[in-house]
Amino acid sequence: MDSEIIIEDDNDDNDDNDDNDDNDDNDDNDDNDDNDDNDNNHEESIPTTPVLKSNENKNVKAASNTCEKKKKKGVFNLQWLLDSQLGSFLREYKPDSTKALCIACNEKFSIHYGGKNDIDRHIKLKRHIHNMKSFSINRQLITSTMKPNKESEEVAAAEGTFVYHGVKHGHSYSSQQCTTNVIKTIFSSCSAIGKSMSCGRTKCSSIALNVLAPYFTQQILIEVKEACFFSIMFDASNKGNSKLFPVCVQYFSKFGVKKGIIDLIDDADESATNTFENLEAAIKKSGLSLEGLTSIGA
Repeated sequence: MDSEIIIEDDNDDNDDNDDNDDNDDNDDNDDNDDNDDNDNNHEESIPTTPVLKSNENKNVKAASNTCEKKKKKGVFNLQWLLDSQLGSFLREYKPDSTKALCIACNEKFSIHYGGKNDIDRHIKLKRHIHNMKSFSINRQLITSTMKPNKESEEVAAAEGTFVYHGVKHGHSYSSQQCTTNVIKTIFSSCSAIGKSMSCGRTKCSSIALNVLAPYFTQQILIEVKEACFFSIMFDASNKGNSKLFPVCVQYFSKFGVKKGIIDLIDDADESATNTFENLEAAIKKSGLSLEGLTSIGA
């Protein structure tokens, strides 16, 4: 009796162990399945976040590029004049840097949106091609008939010196015209140069704007580039219906601290964004580096 009872207990224990082992195996399999599911879910979720971020970055870059294109402002580039084809007829329109002047057609046109493409488009116009033919012939006739004369060069030098003196001391063009008449009266009998001088208001203005101003502006820019560092000062002033922004530069040269005007901007818009764009365009047009700008004043 006792031995039979013992045998039955052993069988029950074995059955219980088998059941436990089966349960453990099932639990392990369930855990493995859960882990596999988690791994699969993790692997599937990994690429979604970078894709979304990359798409967002592309959208941000596209929007920023669009804004930059809208803010970009086409201005006249002095490097265009170095081209022999463009330099023969193209000139800078100083009252508005977003326009160019064609002396063959005697008209100004906008380069605000296309830049050099607008110039190429103007060259292909029929009226420009027709005007260039007569312009080239007239230019050859003028240069072939004009011969240098020592006396005329001396008169030109005297007139340039006279206008420079008047501008330096703030004399009006009307007063310079009156002074020229006095000089001609006094020195007509003893000086051929004094007798030949003629500086009316229009001529004084042309000498100051087209001869003296470009030369001294170029000299200032050469000295600023040698100094490397500079500061910019500007302020708005009203002249009739025009809003003018003179751009003044200050730098340290071998003669000490110097100041000079490098540009005069005519723009009625006084917003901060437009003022910044005008200053940036003036600095780039002058060939200066923004890295050398140390301060801005008004």
